[in-house]
Amino acid sequence: MEDANANGHSEQGRQKQQSFLMKSIEEWTTLTFLISQGSGILATVLFQLNWQFRGSEIIATVLWVYTILTFSTFSLIYLAKICLFPKTVRSQLTSNIMELCCLSSVSTTFGVIINMVALVCAKAWGPSWGMVAYVLNWINILVAFVVVIGIPYVYFRHCPPGTDSMPPGVLLPPVSAITASATCGIVCFAGKLSARAQLPMIITGYVLLGIGYADAAALIFVYLSRLINGGFPNKAQLWMNYLLVGPLGQASVAMQVLGQAGSAPGHQTFASYNKGTFITANAAQVLGTVGTLMGLLTWSYGAWWLLFSIALTIHLGIFADGGIREYSLSAWSTSFPWVGLFLSRIS
Repeated sequence: MEDANANGHSEQGRQKQQSFLMKSIEEWTTLTFLISQGSGILATVLFQLNWQFRGSEIIATVLWVYTILTFSTFSLIYLAKICLFPKTVRSQLTSNIMELCCLSSVSTTFGVIINMVALVCAKAWGPSWGMVAYVLNWINILVAFVVVIGIPYVYFRHCPPGTDSMPPGVLLPPVSAITASATCGIVCFAGKLSARAQLPMIITGYVLLGIGYADAAALIFVYLSRLINGGFPNKAQLWMNYLLVGPLGQASVAMQVLGQAGSAPGHQTFASYNKGTFITANAAQVLGTVGTLMGLLTWSYGAWWLLFSIALTIHLGIFADGGIREYSLSAWSTSFPWVGLFLSRIS
């Protein structure tokens, strides 16, 4: 009798554990990808610091490995959610605009992981790893095109936010395209690739930059109109306001590294072709100079939004109605824009 009761209790315990596990998977959110996105960009910045300190590259490498592990884990859990609860996933992605837009962080995180493959592995183990980064980046380019076109289409169709309540999270899809553009430049600059391999990636990088930058600029304009019309963000949207900095910081990086990839000493991709009016040595020098100028201007506007977001944090987070007292995953949205803007300064 006692054995039967013990078996019954153990069976109930297993059922509760399974129930808890299934519920955790069903409630898993795409906001978790913001964690990997933030740690990945921090690893890139630490590795590229002009003022290296003892152990900075080791810390950057540890952060990179951490990013790979968390990104892989979160991706597997979300894939399990898609397989086990497809109706829940469909419902969330067609009704919750933030859940949908945070999916674009998959492409963004993949991009910053590829950055480190080019920066770390190609430097330590030779050009073959530069080719690995090159192939991975072409895969990410395809993902970025799908994200920057597909996600806006879905929220336009199923959950349009309206101009008076548009959340800053809608900037995440263009950020993925701009980050992929910056990755094109970093892979070409650090991957030790031939000019023949670099040229199509540089051109594709400019295409992605054009799409993402124009899209982000339009959405920022809409958000400004929301603020002008009295649509001031509330506490729930406090941390997401930093996302306005993200596309500007990454665009500044992309403008600079794409120009450097085509014209810098040892990377004179355009000069090696020297055909037509665009793919020439003179055009590459112009692109490098214009990229630096436009990068500076874009960085300045990003810095303005950063200061505005800090003022908003001080106002809503400290003084307004008791301040912020609860932790939210959306707080991780602050790390990528902050660090991305700093990376553009390094570039």
